[in-house]
Amino acid sequence: MIVDRLNRKMSFVGTCFAFIGVILSVMALTTNYWSSKSIILLSQIIETQNGSTLSSGKIERKWNGLFYLCTDVEIVQCVFKFESTTFVFCLVGLICLLIGGISLCWDLLKISNRRFIIPMLFFVACLSITAGIFEYGSSSHINSYSSRTMIGTIIFAYSALAISTFVAGRCSALDNSITNEKQYVTASTDQN
Repeated sequence: MIVDRLNRKMSFVGTCFAFIGVILSVMALTTNYWSSKSIILLSQIIETQNGSTLSSGKIERKWNGLFYLCTDVEIVQCVFKFESTTFVFCLVGLICLLIGGISLCWDLLKISNRRFIIPMLFFVACLSITAGIFEYGSSSHINSYSSRTMIGTIIFAYSALAISTFVAGRCSALDNSITNEKQYVTASTDQN
């Protein structure tokens, strides 16, 4: 079936959203800034004459991602700490988002029976990435760049899901009207 103009435009926008989500997801999975925390290490407390206290110390910064836990007291030290469940969830979501984006891009030219699997791929991607974010959030704070980038991936994946579902439903309605050799008309309950 040949694609009409609205479906082609919507598929193009959905494809762009899917590939932006893939790029953001790759960036989030490969960088090491999912959560960060600053800790003040007090080294000296001085009592003044008027009853107030002064303290001096160093600020230690800790940050971690899916692969490393790092601190910077004197020098930056990183310890290998692999968040396997979060990584697997997000990787499965990334793969489904990539396959869905490629399939939606392929359907720009000619609609095939593959059009119903594309929203399902995007749905699995959305659920998987959301589960990965919740899994990571259950053990650490989600307050740094990489985790926010993964949340941006979820937003683009849900947008691509809505667009691909609209295109698949519209193509299904158009396909039925062409098969029945009549215009697409809404169903009525009137017998006359």
